[in-house]
Amino acid sequence: MDNGNIPGTGLAEKKLQIPNADLLDECRRLLDSGQTILITAKGGSMFPFIKDGDRVIVCKTGKLEEGDIVLGQTGGHRFVLHRIIGTTERNCRKVYVLMGDANLKKTEECEENDIAGKVVGIMRNGRTIAADSPAEKFKGHVWMCLRPVRRILLKLSGYRQH
Repeated sequence: MDNGNIPGTGLAEKKLQIPNADLLDECRRLLDSGQTILITAKGGSMFPFIKDGDRVIVCKTGKLEEGDIVLGQTGGHRFVLHRIIGTTERNCRKVYVLMGDANLKKTEECEENDIAGKVVGIMRNGRTIAADSPAEKFKGHVWMCLRPVRRILLKLSGYRQH
């Protein structure tokens, strides 16, 4: 970077430290207004499908189903980018059960109105992977079926929890 300018744009780059809760509130506002957002993934809970540093494309969508990767708000003000592994009903409300692909047992729950958006693309190494394509959905389904042996597969892949 030359003097903090973004090459080819004529724009100056400024870096701000914003608490995650504030940033994700703004992301939710943008999604609710119909915009698509790009988020850089942090952590390894979605390994091997989303890796630390990958960029994910998130948009608001009306239809959610098992296998979708969503940006959801759980337990107060905590946001997670995890896969829907099931649904249940509580107090006459639909509740989504979420789980990170690298998690072995831990799940989270959030109500339908706590889902900010759905991941439709994963950007890695100059490529964009359509997260909701039939092939990606199939791979996600197979990975979920492999939960009993996931610990071994993660270890063989060299994955280390953060």
